[in-house]
Amino acid sequence: MPLVRLQTSATLDDEQRRALAQRLSSATAWLLGKPESYLMVVIEPPATMLMGGEDAPAAYLDVRAVGTISAEQAGALSREYAKILVTALNIDPERIFTTYTGVPASHWAHGDKTFG
Repeated sequence: MPLVRLQTSATLDDEQRRALAQRLSSATAWLLGKPESYLMVVIEPPATMLMGGEDAPAAYLDVRAVGTISAEQAGALSREYAKILVTALNIDPERIFTTYTGVPASHWAHGDKTFG
């Protein structure tokens, strides 16, 4: 069950938010080789962000998945996320931070059962 959580200072209306969530979901499922039916995308309300002391639009993505995320997958996801956010939010790619975390299956649950 991958989770993609996006925090951004860019303002989105509901339609933009849904479209962006769908693009992030599809890209993540495809590049991680996971079924999209188990994937969750959370786009948090606009956040106050300073990056390098500047308040220009910025974004932070926190990506988690059961098991590991390889260096190759992280690189491919980073490139795809940058394309998506540049297009959807007009954010300079230098103002996007992303972290990747692999979580042991025994530490991730869906409903009332863990994956491990």
